[in-house]
Amino acid sequence: MNAQIIAPAAGSPSQETGHAVVLLHPVCANSDIWRLQVPVWSRSLRLVLVDLPGHGASKPMGGRPVLADFARQLGRTLDQAGIDRVSLVGVSLGAMVAQAFALAFPGRIHKLVLANAGAATPAPVVQLWNERQQAYRELGAEQHVSSTIERWFDEAYRQRAPLTVRWIESMVRATTREAYFEAVDAIKEMNHLARLHEIVAPTLVIAGERDAAVKPEICASLAGAIHGARFIVLPSGHISNVEAALEFTETVGQFLST
Repeated sequence: MNAQIIAPAAGSPSQETGHAVVLLHPVCANSDIWRLQVPVWSRSLRLVLVDLPGHGASKPMGGRPVLADFARQLGRTLDQAGIDRVSLVGVSLGAMVAQAFALAFPGRIHKLVLANAGAATPAPVVQLWNERQQAYRELGAEQHVSSTIERWFDEAYRQRAPLTVRWIESMVRATTREAYFEAVDAIKEMNHLARLHEIVAPTLVIAGERDAAVKPEICASLAGAIHGARFIVLPSGHISNVEAALEFTETVGQFLST
């Protein structure tokens, strides 16, 4: 897994506590999606920007990995960097991997931020993912790019922020079919529901009020299953750290820093 470490300013709180903040992106994106948060958070937090398997500069895992395999590979990447205790901030697929990591390595978790994700993939949603994969096979990559963007951002936002949408679109287009299918197959197998009570780290769960991919009530259910979790809804669609960048940066940054 490719990882970039950004050191905080001298004397920052994260230097004193020794833990790092790992940023985990959605499917068909990469670590560049955090560029709206990095200038603010890097002033006080030690950041680790990760490209999940098959995304950005990371190679696919191969075979048919599950989210626990993604988590174990993240653990090895952090070990190689000499990083033990972490806070995890994940959006969509990134939040699913964060859950898997927290369940596999509970002693390594300082705080969790889980945005725009649930804890299990029910059968009707598995069927939706199957249909998306089949559409990719039959109609090609460009159809996949356009349908993904339409699912992530509503028409009003696409018209209001076309340059931002093109930036996100470029990440989707750069993700290979192999990487996309590998991640989707892992998503289809997700079921953390029976173990969420094991998560004891301070947790913030974020929903997008206009999220067409993961409805706010799904995120609320995730929060309700984690003891003491805080739940907020931001004015966004599925990619909340982009569409509601200011609110996301401030809310998450304050949560991580206090």
